[in-house]
Amino acid sequence: MSEEEPELIPAKWIEIYHYCPKIIYYMGVLGARERETEYMVEGKSEQENEEERERRRITLLAKRKEKVIRRWMNLKLSSEKLGIKGEVDFIAQTENGTKIVEIKHTTINKLMPGYLYQTASYAMLAEENLKIPVRSIIIHYIKSGKTFEINLTDEIRNHVKWVTRKIKDIIEKEKIPKVQKIKECRGCGYYKVCKKL
Repeated sequence: MSEEEPELIPAKWIEIYHYCPKIIYYMGVLGARERETEYMVEGKSEQENEEERERRRITLLAKRKEKVIRRWMNLKLSSEKLGIKGEVDFIAQTENGTKIVEIKHTTINKLMPGYLYQTASYAMLAEENLKIPVRSIIIHYIKSGKTFEINLTDEIRNHVKWVTRKIKDIIEKEKIPKVQKIKECRGCGYYKVCKKL
């Protein structure tokens, strides 16, 4: 990479930051990668199957009566202005406007902030690259069957920009963020490394 090319933050890191900012340090500064678990492999496979079904559907996410006029699947987008890059699962141009759909393999029943802001970052990338306004974002949980639709607001956009700056700050300053120990720590792929620091 040349000096002039800025390092773009993967949109997935916006989700990860909300789970634990320390992971950004491990990935962005130390270059560590979480080992792939069976659950991750299963999730990727189920997500690909759901995306394939979505390609064939006339309406959005089958249950909704919203007709899809045009769709983009697995679109790789980037923005130097936003400082982010990512692969969008699904962009749907519907009768009610353009929507970003993010499919997650989870049993959770509530909207997770990391998923919300990661998907919002995809919407911002789509608006800039495709030159079309995005009305809302949809996050669909395969395992729990929950679907959340959220209007894309300035407050959400500003939070995405704020998180992107925080992530860049962690990487540039090479400083481990302080976080509270939480019960989710034990299930984290970086737990053993984190315990030693």
